[in-house]
Amino acid sequence: MLNLITKRLIIKSHTLENLEKINEWFNDKELLYFEDDQEDIINPVTLDETQKFLENIINSQSDIKVINYAIHRKLETQLIGHGKITCIDYYNKRCKISITIGNKKNWGKGYAKETLIAIIEYCFKNLKLNRIGAEIFSFNKRSISLFESLNFNREGIIHQYVFKKGRFFDEYRYGLLISDWEKKKNHENLEGYRSFKNLYYKGGDLMITKNNSP
Repeated sequence: MLNLITKRLIIKSHTLENLEKINEWFNDKELLYFEDDQEDIINPVTLDETQKFLENIINSQSDIKVINYAIHRKLETQLIGHGKITCIDYYNKRCKISITIGNKKNWGKGYAKETLIAIIEYCFKNLKLNRIGAEIFSFNKRSISLFESLNFNREGIIHQYVFKKGRFFDEYRYGLLISDWEKKKNHENLEGYRSFKNLYYKGGDLMITKNNSP
């Protein structure tokens, strides 16, 4: 089971305790606008439907091709977001990742970046992958800035991929190779994680702690 610990966050597998928050986010039109290719007018997702979704995730944690994760603030264990590692291909050593900070009060505080740093390290060091992909709608400027800040390269454009609010938008395809990630780590201080020199495993869990050395 996934259990990553960073300076401020615990990134771990879902439980049914997340039900009400996840259901709230599944029905948030602003979140769906940035993340989903559904119609602008959607039918509400019921609590029962969300429970079945979470139960399916919990019961399929042995699935080697998909890892769903929940993002919690460490101090009060508050759920603030969720994400996925999908299309895990161990032969070709690649996957795709996505992330949502559902609690909008926590937007702009660096939680998404802190989460992705840990997830990227997990993919490369634990899953032994070589490449991570991501797909972002062209109007999602916040996500574009986030992924590009982590050295993801825009590798392609799918033109007029999604129809939102009466017009078509492109989708950008991003990729990050382990070689580019290592260069990023060696040349920059990523939110206080100096080259991940304090990266270690404890009880099978990946731990990332801040290195205060210069």
